[in-house]
Amino acid sequence: MNPNLLDLVLFSEKRKAFLLLLKEGPKNSQEILDRLQVPRTALLPQIKKLKEQSLVVHEEGVYRLSLIGEIIMEKMEPLLDTLEIFEKSENFWADRKLTPVPSHLMKRISELGDYHLMEPDLSHTFDLNPEFVNHVSNSEHIFMFLSYFHPQFPAFFLDLARKGAEISLILSDSVYLRFTEDFKQEKENLFRIENTCLFILDKKQADIPAVVVSSDKIMLLGLFNESGRFDRQYVISFEPEAIEWGKDLFEYFRDMSREVKLEKKETNGG
Repeated sequence: MNPNLLDLVLFSEKRKAFLLLLKEGPKNSQEILDRLQVPRTALLPQIKKLKEQSLVVHEEGVYRLSLIGEIIMEKMEPLLDTLEIFEKSENFWADRKLTPVPSHLMKRISELGDYHLMEPDLSHTFDLNPEFVNHVSNSEHIFMFLSYFHPQFPAFFLDLARKGAEISLILSDSVYLRFTEDFKQEKENLFRIENTCLFILDKKQADIPAVVVSSDKIMLLGLFNESGRFDRQYVISFEPEAIEWGKDLFEYFRDMSREVKLEKKETNGG
């Protein structure tokens, strides 16, 4: 693809939206205007440029992609989706350590979809973020990786488990040590409930995120910034593909972990 053609596709929101719409199939003028919600006078010059480059064909009042346009959009759409992820929160991504996310999942980063950033709640500086608590509490199956510790985590997880949520939890060595030394009773109570399992990250030199959550309801991702600090900003998405992406990231770290076996005594109602 020559640079001019690349510019033509990438550097106009109207042209991008128009081409992505035609990727769904041929459309007449009124359908296009209704879907894109732009004035005809603003769109027509952009369509003219695409027709001149043989990306779009206009026949009998209907617009469609040319064969060249179809090939280009098939290859271009994953790139556009990926660009949209990073452009949506440029400052956030620029300041994150991305190495904890393995390359095969970074290539699928577009699966985060229509995410948003969950910011720290300054009115709950010393508490778990209420939005975090609310979304995770509504889940029945929870996969979570933690290398960031909060003193309210033990009681929070114990409450979830006793309500019947199925929890698989991976802890870094340092977080497991805090559980064991400062919250011994809560840890023992939690991991003796039948619907919980605990893993300790075994690979000492692995780059790790702060938090990964994938449940039946939601995906949350917390990454350390370039200074190595976690500022309690989370990427949050409710889309099925994002939830699956988060589960795959959890399983990536579970494969580096060993399960801690504790005697199970309580039921999930206990």
